[in-house]
Amino acid sequence: MVTGGWMMNRSTPIKISEYPVSSATIVAAPGGKPLLGHALQFRNDPLALFEFLRDQGDIVSVTLGPLRAYVLSSPDLIREVLVAKARSFDKGAQIQGARDLFGNGLVASEGEEHRRQRLLMQPAFRRERIANYAVVMREEIVSHLDTWQDGRVVDVRVEMTALALAVASKTLISSEIGEKLSTEVKYSMPRLLDLLFRRMTNPVPVLKRLPLPSNREYKAILERFHGLVDVVISERRRDTAARNDLLSMLLEARGEDGEPLSDQEIHDQMVAIIIAGSETTGAMLSWAFHTFGENPEIEARVHAEVDEVLGGRPAEYADVPQLAYTAQVVSETLRLYPPGWILTRRATADTEIGEYRIPAGTDLLMSPYAVQRDSRLFPNATTFDPDRWSPERVTEIPRHAMLQFSAGPRKCIGDVFAVVEGTLALATIAGSWRLRPQPGTRMEKVAASTYTTRNQLMITEKRGS
Repeated sequence: MVTGGWMMNRSTPIKISEYPVSSATIVAAPGGKPLLGHALQFRNDPLALFEFLRDQGDIVSVTLGPLRAYVLSSPDLIREVLVAKARSFDKGAQIQGARDLFGNGLVASEGEEHRRQRLLMQPAFRRERIANYAVVMREEIVSHLDTWQDGRVVDVRVEMTALALAVASKTLISSEIGEKLSTEVKYSMPRLLDLLFRRMTNPVPVLKRLPLPSNREYKAILERFHGLVDVVISERRRDTAARNDLLSMLLEARGEDGEPLSDQEIHDQMVAIIIAGSETTGAMLSWAFHTFGENPEIEARVHAEVDEVLGGRPAEYADVPQLAYTAQVVSETLRLYPPGWILTRRATADTEIGEYRIPAGTDLLMSPYAVQRDSRLFPNATTFDPDRWSPERVTEIPRHAMLQFSAGPRKCIGDVFAVVEGTLALATIAGSWRLRPQPGTRMEKVAASTYTTRNQLMITEKRGS
């Protein structure tokens, strides 16, 4: 999961006049308003803003209220920041305003603490473990589809979020997640993330501290969510059954001092798993079914493939190599509709990327959405074309042009997990069901903490009925 807002979270703004002279000039982006700069565009239509900034140059300076930042749109420069010189940057602005949600877990921690946590959690995401998880994924997908009825109107985002949450809870937590927590994630988490984004992009930061209705709503959802996560951890501590999952690894882990992890440390990791495992994967699947509604010929090819490979049964891990076109649909969905639409970093030391000098304290913004829709990198960039990922064409895609899971030491730890889950879910659902847009409704495309759908009402249609 990627938090988007950030601009009011630094106490000491950097002024452009304080920057040392660079070896190459970084131009200021046009179109800013007096005092606000590009703040309103960032708040109201950030995707259009980043596409506009992309077309102004590989790196440009923007003003967001009292703050200034550099926007990077070159894959080579972005890779320097995320990979080659990763130790010169922290997540900085991206996470500062979201610590009341993520705490100091893998999502928010920095430096050596982040590396310690990642090493602790990495074994749970190894490929051999994912093969075992796929058994549970299959079971949860089938169980969820058993609740569907022919001709029923469903909100696809809610359905896919619920499915992804069930998979994450059974594979990484090995338990039936509490009904209250499940309901909270399905129905309240999108609102929480929307409020979070708006709080972090508010050009008047003092408003976040006032007893406004939106602030009270945000606090109430946050408190409910954290309390329900604590209940799951408490119940698991009382459960003596042996389990081979991430939560068990965290409960049994010991720090360098030999002490077990605190409930708060475990809590912060669980928050990351629940949000990333439900919101981002749910968004990706929602976008995939949106593309089927717009491209029936692509849906037909997926149906043909799953009918041939699966013959009416649910997909399993061994089927993934044969579900080539379905996997291409997943890849193209992540390219055109990346749930993590923005990345941020802050320089922790003076450094250079390409020909540009970046002073310590400088905020950098990068948008996978804008980069992955760049026509210089992807021919017919705004066309949904799964065949660009075929063996014959995939080599045409420039290296480092795909950022949907970030890159470097902070690359998404669950990237393979998400792709396997997405492929199995898409294939299994398509093997038995069609989803048709409900006439007279209008789906919204929402870029807040994640890029997702809203009001995606579709009619379930049993295939062969």
